Amino acid sequence: MVDFTSIHAAVEYLRSFGILAPIVAFILFFIQAALPVFPYFILAGAAGMVFGFWEGFFLSWSGALAGACFSFYAVRLVEWDWLHDKLTRWFKYDLREVTPFLGFWGIVVARIFPVIPTPLINFVSGISGISAWIFILASAIGKIPTAFIYTGLGNHMINTEDLFSTLAILAAVIVISYVGMRIVRKRFWKQS
Repeated sequence: MVDFTSIHAAVEYLRSFGILAPIVAFILFFIQAALPVFPYFILAGAAGMVFGFWEGFFLSWSGALAGACFSFYAVRLVEWDWLHDKLTRWFKYDLREVTPFLGFWGIVVARIFPVIPTPLINFVSGISGISAWIFILASAIGKIPTAFIYTGLGNHMINTEDLFSTLAILAAVIVISYVGMRIVRKRFWKQS
């Protein structure tokens, strides 16, 4: 079993593949988007450390997007009518009636503020009525900030000896995420 509990273990694991490391990283991001068996932020930070910012960002973003799309289509292939009916009765809302606008922005916000697990976003989107193109576009846009931040933090940690600035960036990310979640919750969830 691979140890992804620390960023340094993830870095060493990726480096052990040598020239194949980018392919392995892409596959790991793909797997993480479908089944989060290890934290995304550790893997993205390790990608920033191993591959540099831009290559690490592209691998973390594209791998996570590919895994999310795979999960979305896998859910669509399975007949989930029984679960859809149960959720409709439970929440008194039919997921197949989600408007493209609400579906798009719901996915973007859920991806930007990583409070909801990625597989749950993929699953609910798959059983909802939103189109595949809306899911792909919203997921692509929504994954940019987290991939950018986590990969950038990893790259910054390897390229600086100034621990204070790295911790300041991390604190800013946490504060911005918290404030953003409060704003979204206040504006969108209180209206329903």
